Amino acid sequence: MSKNLVLHSKTKQISIKYHMLREKVAEKEIRLEYVNTKEKIADIFTKPLPKKTFEYLQGMLRIMPLPTSK
Repeated sequence: MSKNLVLHSKTKQISIKYHMLREKVAEKEIRLEYVNTKEKIADIFTKPLPKKTFEYLQGMLRIMPLPTSK
């Protein structure tokens, strides 16, 4: 919607923040980029993840795992 300025019938109730976002894109103050589902780093903070996914995202954040005590 930020790139296609055509108004659709279901866009009447969209929050003001999305209209502000569209304006910022048009003014080239921000750029929106697609992020693959597997690379959404915020998921590490917001949902339980399988161990492999957690470790992959942890590496993207450059966080080192704590050493395990033996």
